[in-house]
Amino acid sequence: MLQKLVIITNVLAMVGFLFAAGSLAYGYEKYGQIPRVEIGETLSVSEDDDGREVIAENFLIVGVDSAAGLDPDDPVASSRTDVAGLRSDTMMILRVDPTSTRAALLSLPRDLWVPIPGHGNGRINEAIELGGPELLVETIQAYLGIPVNHYAQVDFHGFGRLVNAIDGVEIWFPNPVRDQRSGLDVPEPGCITLDARNALGFVRSRAYQEYIDGRWRTDPTGDLGRIRRQQQFIIAALERAVDRGVRNPVTLDELIDSTLDAVTIDDTLDGADLLALGREFRRFDPASLDVYQLPVVDDSVGGAAVLRLVTQDAEQVLDIFRSSDPTQLGEESVRVRVLNGTGEPGQASSASSELRSAGFALGGTGDAARLGVERTEIRHPAGSEAAADLVRRWLAADAELVVDDAVDDITVVTGTDWQGLRAEPLPAPEPSEETVTTLPAPTTTIDDETTTTTALGTVSGTIPDDVVCG
Repeated sequence: MLQKLVIITNVLAMVGFLFAAGSLAYGYEKYGQIPRVEIGETLSVSEDDDGREVIAENFLIVGVDSAAGLDPDDPVASSRTDVAGLRSDTMMILRVDPTSTRAALLSLPRDLWVPIPGHGNGRINEAIELGGPELLVETIQAYLGIPVNHYAQVDFHGFGRLVNAIDGVEIWFPNPVRDQRSGLDVPEPGCITLDARNALGFVRSRAYQEYIDGRWRTDPTGDLGRIRRQQQFIIAALERAVDRGVRNPVTLDELIDSTLDAVTIDDTLDGADLLALGREFRRFDPASLDVYQLPVVDDSVGGAAVLRLVTQDAEQVLDIFRSSDPTQLGEESVRVRVLNGTGEPGQASSASSELRSAGFALGGTGDAARLGVERTEIRHPAGSEAAADLVRRWLAADAELVVDDAVDDITVVTGTDWQGLRAEPLPAPEPSEETVTTLPAPTTTIDDETTTTTALGTVSGTIPDDVVCG
């Protein structure tokens, strides 16, 4: 998954650095060689409602599950011969804010159970197979309410080239590790420089095993453990890129040459954007990257294991990536589920489409437990009054607000009085007192503790005080 940060903080930064070094025309020539995917109409425009430019932007970074270009003997290639088209094996959202020179990274578990527009519910990694990058972007924007401004994609072969371009990535292993499915094999502990094959095995590992006290022990955290290892790898890889001289124009030029065809980007990124961003992030310290995970719980659908979002706990994390001002409640930060309370065919689907057009994130549709509802209800958990009221102000018919801790999302139960949405919402009531929002601390991989615990989970296996890799 480093692929993306060495190509978003390195097509964002690397190409930007080249521009800043004074080789503008040459940089544009190189930039024009990067493959593109035409999804500009699906991406969010980087400006606010008044047309003013919004500096902070979100980049959807996707590692695709394709074995194209790999050696036939590679374990990944041998296990992926039946893959038709693309599958999103790894997904992260990188938020860059030049005004504060801060960057934040949110990992999306590939088994996250979401509504996929036009295809019902499914794992989020199925979206790209069903409708390409465009549908994946649409799914993320609709369900999580996070605007996606730009897109970047790397396959397995491209990942290997990026790792090779920085001469491998050093990771600290307190014990021997392996994953017989992904091909990871580290027989000795210590600071190990992972080559392309082992790096790919490391970031893809879901059956991760450590050799402890004479036997192999499997990491029970599955995809969530894999996310933590990916975040650890990204920071180590960025540090490696800086160490290899990425800020030197000559070295940078060589690195860009080796990775030009390893990445695909969206059709709206232009050289001026990269130039500006590259200049702002010229001195960015990879160790200051803030990394986040979504709070999820294990579940099963049709006998298949999935992860469900813990909606209430996720809002503060999602708000960091939704707006430059997370204290302001907007439609995109409110997820709405619609239940048909009348039995009228297609009513929930139609209502959901209208709410989506108004900017709300989608939480799915269904039938209410009881039919014959007369007055439309907006059910919400305690503490979500403001979000529920925002939905109410959009409805043409006045709905009843009902506190219901059994629901996670704001849930609209349509009644016989359902009249759809207004052209504009009613004005918001004046706030009675100042609201203070406390954002969650990022989950970071730092070198002064063995395990860092935060509200979002733990990151294990960091380097002890007396060990220095590199």
